[in-house]
Amino acid sequence: MKIKTSIKFVPIVLSGLLSSNFACGKVVDKQDEENINKYENNSSYELAQEDTELENVSFENIDVTFSQVDEPEEIEYLYIVKALINTKIYSYSNNKYEKVGMLIKGETLNYIEKNNEWIKVEYDGNTAFVKEEDIEIIEYCGIYYKENIPIACTQEDILDLFEEDNIVVATANVNVRAEANTSSEKLDTLKVGDSLPLINVFDEWCEVNYYGRSAYVYKDYIKISKEYYSKYEMSDMVYMTSATPLIDINTNENILSIPKREVAEVYAQNDDYYIIKYNEKFGFVSKKYAYSLGDKYVIIDISSQNLKVYVDDKLVIDTPIVTGKDSSPTYCGLFDVRTKERNVYWPEFKVKVKYWLPFNRGEGMHDAKWRKKFGGNIFHEDGSHGCVNIPPNVMPSVYENVDVGTPVLVKK
Repeated sequence: MKIKTSIKFVPIVLSGLLSSNFACGKVVDKQDEENINKYENNSSYELAQEDTELENVSFENIDVTFSQVDEPEEIEYLYIVKALINTKIYSYSNNKYEKVGMLIKGETLNYIEKNNEWIKVEYDGNTAFVKEEDIEIIEYCGIYYKENIPIACTQEDILDLFEEDNIVVATANVNVRAEANTSSEKLDTLKVGDSLPLINVFDEWCEVNYYGRSAYVYKDYIKISKEYYSKYEMSDMVYMTSATPLIDINTNENILSIPKREVAEVYAQNDDYYIIKYNEKFGFVSKKYAYSLGDKYVIIDISSQNLKVYVDDKLVIDTPIVTGKDSSPTYCGLFDVRTKERNVYWPEFKVKVKYWLPFNRGEGMHDAKWRKKFGGNIFHEDGSHGCVNIPPNVMPSVYENVDVGTPVLVKK
């Protein structure tokens, strides 16, 4: 097995993440006001990069055999900029110009040249600028990967990351029987797409593991497939900037399409793809449409009314919440924590909160001692004005684990 935690390859640098351009609090500059006006005219905030249409790409013949070069004959030294803090990316070397994105702390961009106190960089195929004081310039050769992500260079490497089991998958509604005949006791019915572990195959029946006991399904209504289990823990989290095909790690077939702004767990990578798990399925996603959230981030899921906080890619907080009601929804997008404040009072609502973490204009995370219940569907009619209400006993931990600049992904 050729799995490494750091390696140097053909030069490639991943772009930084995009983030909201909107200021929080009562003071905003002219550009922020223009951005807010644009934002208010849209039903939901879309990242600039997310507007890109998914190209018509054939994934039928993905080449997953990558040549490894441990000691290249000619070493070309290049330069990148690495963010010391979460750093705004501008279209020109002046902070009054358009903010086109956000370089998350630790993320990198290709260096072009120095321009007074600004550094010209390559961003999303165009030139852009970051402040010199917010970055460091690094000389390097080869590829820089996030150190804790295994690198799978060949098909053998990829499959060696996983344990596999044979399963049966229902192609039509099929009964689960106690014995291999249609007159025996019916234990359950598998719906299309449901699966069970396979034990054995006979002429007309498949023996399966039905919650610890032996059972049988009729062979004509199932297909035999494989289920994978990673030998390693999740090493990163990525979000999708566009609808993104998930490609089977073994057959290279398109399994499904991951919706825009969804997230997936990363278990390995190669030059062009992350190897991820989404909806309990492992597969490839193109790095063109999937970007790392960094080491620390917050994921807010409006549909499930849930908030998760990850630190060093480990889940540290998982809590029910209440988001904006239907008439004043919490907007989706990738933002970042603007400030951390204590004991904030809003006279217009006659509400005081102990902890306040704004991430998008007036929207933010705070405790809500007036609520008796969190989660479920109460947000539709009895939700907030757009903020994320968090149980009072959980909010201190959220406040402690989140920093200014921490990415906040709000999705449905």
